[in-house]
Amino acid sequence: MSRLDAVASRYARSADLVRNGVELDLVGDPPGARVNAAVVRLLLLARDDASGLWDGALGAAKALRWRLLTQPQPFEFGSAVRTAAADVVAEAGRLRAAVGPPAQHALDELAAAAEAVVAADPIAGGVLLESIQEATAGACVVIAASGAAMAGLESWLGPVGFRVRSASQLIREQLFVESAYAAGPPRFFPASLVTAPMTETVNFVFPAWFGDRSLPRSVLAARAEGAVAVTGTDFPIGDVTDPVAAPTEDAVDETELLPQASWIPPDAAPREPGADEVAARRLLLSGGYSMWLDDDGEWIRAVDPSQPGGGRVINIDVEAVRPGIYLLLRDGQTERRALYDAALQLMGPQAGAVVASQSDWKGALQAKLDQLGRAAVVQELAAAGVRTFDRVAAWTEPMLARPRSNQDFERLLQWLGVNVHPAYELATALRRKRAQASTKIGDQLEEAVAAADMSLLERDGHLRLELKAEGFRGVIATRVLSISPHVEIISRHDARVLRPDRSAKWLE
Repeated sequence: MSRLDAVASRYARSADLVRNGVELDLVGDPPGARVNAAVVRLLLLARDDASGLWDGALGAAKALRWRLLTQPQPFEFGSAVRTAAADVVAEAGRLRAAVGPPAQHALDELAAAAEAVVAADPIAGGVLLESIQEATAGACVVIAASGAAMAGLESWLGPVGFRVRSASQLIREQLFVESAYAAGPPRFFPASLVTAPMTETVNFVFPAWFGDRSLPRSVLAARAEGAVAVTGTDFPIGDVTDPVAAPTEDAVDETELLPQASWIPPDAAPREPGADEVAARRLLLSGGYSMWLDDDGEWIRAVDPSQPGGGRVINIDVEAVRPGIYLLLRDGQTERRALYDAALQLMGPQAGAVVASQSDWKGALQAKLDQLGRAAVVQELAAAGVRTFDRVAAWTEPMLARPRSNQDFERLLQWLGVNVHPAYELATALRRKRAQASTKIGDQLEEAVAAADMSLLERDGHLRLELKAEGFRGVIATRVLSISPHVEIISRHDARVLRPDRSAKWLE
């Protein structure tokens, strides 16, 4: 099928879904409904407690709830739900001794519900299997909500001939089939699954106790004229009545019930970064890692698994980093440090003069910042005609050769009282060599990523790549799981360093 044919087919299928809508198969699941009600009650009890006391029990409970929604395979084909249930029982037991009787009762009910839910295979799994068997293996595909869910569903359905894909894989493989069965609620899937479908029909199969049944929509749909609007029709299956009295429907927003990091605000009062300091946010990453991402960095390397080989490695602005993006990070020292060292090697005999010149004007700039403060320096630079004055603190960074703008750099050097020549030429040469080293590394990264199995990255959330270049042999592609809303001041040497961290235990 040509690209034009594929686009035309997706338009036709989109028109069919607009006409006919999608099917929401709401599966009666009394054991899961009991867990859901227990999680809601626990969240209401812990909502106003910012001490972090409840984080373990809530994290485990939300993880169990998520897996019940997205991994309906029989337990013999995956231990994710059983592991999550055991974690809930353990965390509830630990917390029980630290709270009063009302909370103890809620924890006891949560633990009992977790134990009961693993007494029999998930009911939604049986419904899903019946549906795809009726559709036949060649005519349908099962869509997983996450890499972990895809692995579990594949181990169950793959051996009997059924295809399991993520939404991005469906597009990447241009897999046009008759029917898609999404294992999970609509909000867990991208809008393209229904607005630009690869299949003629779409069914969402999930437990009836999940209240949010809204269909995913493009972020531009609310502003666009004639936006694609697909409706969903509920099809209850089995006993959809709640077995226990749950809190009112509006008591908790669904977003609060999804797995998420618990970020504690810093104790220190806001202040400007000092010498060798940067403002940064903490990122939790797949594979048990975390990293501080500096706010004044210009770009960071990432990988897009949905692109064909040869175009997967990209540079993105720091402001564009979001949960779900896959970053490419060096295991050890930062990529910027390695690129700086590689650029100096390419400078040859000129390296010494470059280092001295960089130290000269950067030291003068840091001295001005220390003496006058950032606000006054910014004001004076603006008066001197420097347009990108908001980047002044970043210009002291040893790994940053010079400001991007030629005019800004000249005016900065003049304001500092540093001879423009040869500082300008030396910094420009360093930036050129750094770009040369970056291109070389980028080509090697692209080659390594092109040869890698992107399904493993999407399944596991992280993937180690080995390069031949000195200083870049260990590179890890890892998914951003959560980003702290709090900006903190850290040592410049701690920024962008990959560190082992189990804080994301309940997020993967």
